[in-house]
Amino acid sequence: MGFLENFEKGLERLVNGVFTKTFQSELAPVEIAGAIRSEMDAKSAILSRDRILAPNTYVVRLSSPDFKRMQQLGEELITELTALATKHASKQGFQFGAALQIKLVEDGSLAIGEVRATSTSEKLEIEWTPALDHAGKRYLIKKSRTSVGRDSSADIQIDDPGLSRKHFEIVWDGSKAGLRDLGSTNGTRVSGKTVSETAIAADTAISAGRSEFVFRIIAKTLSPEQVTYIE
Repeated sequence: MGFLENFEKGLERLVNGVFTKTFQSELAPVEIAGAIRSEMDAKSAILSRDRILAPNTYVVRLSSPDFKRMQQLGEELITELTALATKHASKQGFQFGAALQIKLVEDGSLAIGEVRATSTSEKLEIEWTPALDHAGKRYLIKKSRTSVGRDSSADIQIDDPGLSRKHFEIVWDGSKAGLRDLGSTNGTRVSGKTVSETAIAADTAISAGRSEFVFRIIAKTLSPEQVTYIE
């Protein structure tokens, strides 16, 4: 567990515990995390009901003494700050248009304990695309109709004996999505209800056979090793 892992639920413990003893009244790492979170909340842009784009680059300015102390924590601090920022973005439904970057900068004009966070976003053409999450794997969908089932003839093949050969399909028209059961033996459930055909939105839970899926709409800027493309 990282040393900032409990920021959300354990801020009081951290402030009154080890960081207070180490940094006394000076700036603590959890305050940097809070500044990044506040900047993210303030600058995220709502593109549609289920598409919120957050800045991907954060520059945190610290006083010279604070900067030198934070440097002593090394890359572990940046790693933990990045993990917390990513966790907060996920919780809020934010997405990044490019890889998240956090940089600490020394600013001699700041007083000890003062922190200033600013953010920017890379100017990218963001392509929003549907995806299906299953068992820790993400399938990006490029077809107007994408079938899911246990057979190799399905566009997305899932090793689940409870699935029919082609169990259900995702329909995508470029902006809206739907789900259609393909005459499966055990049926398809969307948000707990058995359906034959229905519209679906981002973060919709789908159950079929013994498998659980989540339909997503994401910014297509992930690295190739993170996704499987369904052409």
